[in-house]
Amino acid sequence: MNTIDFNKTITIPHKEVLEQKNYLQRMLNKIFDCDIVSEMTFPWMKAPLEMDDLYNRLFQALRQYRNADPKFARLNYKLRCDFVCESKKIIIEYDERQHFSMARAVSLNAYQEIPLNFDRDLWIRACQDVEARDNDPVYRDEGRAFFDSTRDIQAYRNGFKLIRIMHGQIDFTKENAYEELLKLLKI
Repeated sequence: MNTIDFNKTITIPHKEVLEQKNYLQRMLNKIFDCDIVSEMTFPWMKAPLEMDDLYNRLFQALRQYRNADPKFARLNYKLRCDFVCESKKIIIEYDERQHFSMARAVSLNAYQEIPLNFDRDLWIRACQDVEARDNDPVYRDEGRAFFDSTRDIQAYRNGFKLIRIMHGQIDFTKENAYEELLKLLKI
């Protein structure tokens, strides 16, 4: 697997996702002294029961993108986090190719006031370059974008640092991967 060259059109590989995530989890456990939990949930990490102004803006942007069925916004739906170090209040999400849809680009623009711990512009560019599509059900891209945005928003609102890693951004099987991960985590 080659790492992504961000000076060219961004492509995200389809292969080696599980292998890369396993290597990443091992490195995270080393960095955080085995204090990493995968697929963790929190009582607050869910789509809202009632939408405030920010969620309404997000919902409307995604709804208007392709005139999506409003069912994509499953309210009060509990979400899992890929990797969590609760003692450090850090969530790490590993975004595979399907997360880089035009719906996700639309959603990332809908909550500019929320500071992110990943490069919003890079993620939007990756969405525009990759243009992933998953139309089963027809509103799947909007639903995934809504839930990814919910993770960003809820992590921020609950004092957690959410870091996103793009599949292919680092080849976790390479010798320098540990140092690159430390730089990405900014620790």
